[in-house]
Amino acid sequence: MSTPPPPSGPEYPYGGQPPSGQDPSGQDPYGQQPYGQSPYGQSPYGQSPYGQDPSGQGPYGPPYQGGGEALPPKTDGVSIASFVTGLICCAPISIILGIIGVRRTKDDQRKGRWAAILGIVLGVLGLLAWAGIIAGGVWIFNNAVTPGNAEVGQCVNIDTDDNEVSMLKKDCDKEHDGEIVAVEKVDDGNIDEIKGAVAGYCQQILSQDDLDAINAVSNLELKAVIEDPDDVTKGDHLVCYVESDDKLKEKVLD
Repeated sequence: MSTPPPPSGPEYPYGGQPPSGQDPSGQDPYGQQPYGQSPYGQSPYGQSPYGQDPSGQGPYGPPYQGGGEALPPKTDGVSIASFVTGLICCAPISIILGIIGVRRTKDDQRKGRWAAILGIVLGVLGLLAWAGIIAGGVWIFNNAVTPGNAEVGQCVNIDTDDNEVSMLKKDCDKEHDGEIVAVEKVDDGNIDEIKGAVAGYCQQILSQDDLDAINAVSNLELKAVIEDPDDVTKGDHLVCYVESDDKLKEKVLD
C-alpha cells in the first residue's frame, strides 16, 4: 500500500515560498482580517466606522445645511413714508411713494403694505380736497363783487357781518338780495362830499327816475359801501346799492 502524499498547502509564486511573515496556512500572523473588514469591527465598505446611519444622518442628527431659521421680513420704509406724507397733506408725494411701496411689499417681501395702500388713499383724498378748494376759490374769485369790480345793474346776494359787507353775483331772474344802482370813484371833486355822508352822496348821483323806481318797491333801502368808510382816500370806489327785506326776483332799474 502506498503512502498518501502530504496535504498540499497554498501555492506561492516565486519559488513557492510564502511572503515574509505570513503563515503558510494563509492566516496573517498579526490577526489581520480579510480585505474589507476592519480590525475594529468596521462594517463592510460603504458604512461608517462610527455607526453612521445609511440614510446619511450622523449620530448627532441631520448634517448642518447652513442658513438657519429664515429671518422675518423687514418693514418697508417707503410704505411708511407714504402713509406719513398722506397724513400731512402731501398728496402727490404720498401717492407716488404708495405705488412704490405696494410693489416693494408684493408677495410679503417686506412688511407695511397696509401703510402703502393707506398712503395712496389719503393722497387721492388730499388731491380731491385740494381740487375742491381750488375750484371753490376760483368760483368765489369770479363771483365776488368788490368796490373795485362792481358794475351798475349787477344783482347780488348780500351778507353783512360786523359792518363788513360781502356780495356775490346772482342772476337777476332768480331770487336775490339786492342790486347795484351806482358806482362812483373818489377824486378831488367829490372826496369831501363822500366823507361827509357816504349813503347821502348816492342820492345825489342817482337820477330822479331811478329814485322813483327804487321808492316804488316796498321794503327797499338805498345803501352804500366803500373800501374804508373811516378813511376815504382818492382812488377809492363808492358803491351804491339797494337791499330788500324780501327776496327780489327781477331788476329794480332798467
